Amino acid sequence: MKTIRQEQEQLSASSVIITNNITSYMDKIWIGLLVSLIYVCVTEFALFFIIRFSNLDLSKDFLFLPGRWAPDFNYILRNIIVTNALSCFFYILFRIIYHKGSFELKKICVCVIYLICASIYSFSHWGFIFLSVIYCIPVILSCPLGKNSHISVFVASIILQIVYSIFQYFLLPSLFHFLSAALCIAILVAIYLITIFIYKTLMTALSDVKTYEKLNTDLKLRLYHDNLTGAYSKSALMNENDSITSYASIAFIDLDNFKEINDNYGHDIGDEILKALVSTFQSHGEPVFRYGGDEFIILSHLFRKEFAEKLKKIKSEFISRCEKDYHLTATFSAGIVEIKGHIDLKQLLKDSDRLMYTAKHSGKNQVTTD
Repeated sequence: MKTIRQEQEQLSASSVIITNNITSYMDKIWIGLLVSLIYVCVTEFALFFIIRFSNLDLSKDFLFLPGRWAPDFNYILRNIIVTNALSCFFYILFRIIYHKGSFELKKICVCVIYLICASIYSFSHWGFIFLSVIYCIPVILSCPLGKNSHISVFVASIILQIVYSIFQYFLLPSLFHFLSAALCIAILVAIYLITIFIYKTLMTALSDVKTYEKLNTDLKLRLYHDNLTGAYSKSALMNENDSITSYASIAFIDLDNFKEINDNYGHDIGDEILKALVSTFQSHGEPVFRYGGDEFIILSHLFRKEFAEKLKKIKSEFISRCEKDYHLTATFSAGIVEIKGHIDLKQLLKDSDRLMYTAKHSGKNQVTTD
């Protein structure tokens, strides 16, 4: 059962991970915006020179205006140089604020800089299709930043489009500007609803995948690990059957007089002795499998004699640890069998179990080999 403190620590850790993920996403947005600014600037310069020094009739082919129209140098100054200079200025300004601000301020900076850049480009260009596209970008990008963020950006985008239409109306009175604004807002609403639907669907699917992965991981941990001692389980040992020949020796370990320890000192101390045995083996880099009760299996890459010497050393360390930490004497008996190309794990277990009982009958606290 988790304590309140453990729950709080887990919640805090999850919050840190979410914050880091969103911050990483926002950092990528900044990179994307910088790339977009450079791309737009280069593209507009290229289009200017292509249209300026070609016979392309832009008014007829694209703008549907009477008479031939081609951009002049006032256009390049106003619509390209000034526009991109202003965008870069605000980019640098908000980037500085972003780096020095809190997490919430970072989210505000990301939302605002996209709206500012969208507004700068919309006021220096024209066409409702262009406006629809340019204001959809911050709306789409703000979705992962939270409900408050994407709703605020959506509302701000609509307000800016209305302001733009009023601005254009005073420059050139025509109901066409308000019709364009209505079309832009309609497109923006559609894009917003589609984006939210897709985002929620993806998040739900991702959540289902993560839940499945967590359940799968938990199931494997329960299946292949012993909850009490931290050793591998008997199921994990059985899975080693196909790769058993990669080891040199197998040892069957059984604690001596473990029932008396439980009876005299209590099951809590008995559990601690089991944990101490496993951790002692693990500290020496040996894989430990709990076979059942107080029985354990050790697989080693050492051959019989070397492995026996190592087990005696581990046994002495385990005895000293129990005397120091629990003020009692705990020993174990072990039987070691060399694998020698055998592929039948069950037979190896039987042979090592037999040798372990030989050690028991010889006075316990011994290591016996074949």
